[in-house]
Amino acid sequence: MHTGSADELRAKTARSQEIGEQIAALLTEAEQIAPGSVAAQVRGLGFTIQRRSSGFIADTR
Repeated sequence: MHTGSADELRAKTARSQEIGEQIAALLTEAEQIAPGSVAAQVRGLGFTIQRRSSGFIADTR
């Protein structure tokens, strides 16, 4: 549980979302190397990795 300020939480959420985007990009790259070989369920602060037809995305809704 976060106990810092609202600004700290926003900064941590933004950084977490950046990491989520990097993870999604790596999963997409791995899928391109070996199609059908990647399965993932990843969630973090402010993001959920989702599979799309074009690869993986970090859903930040």
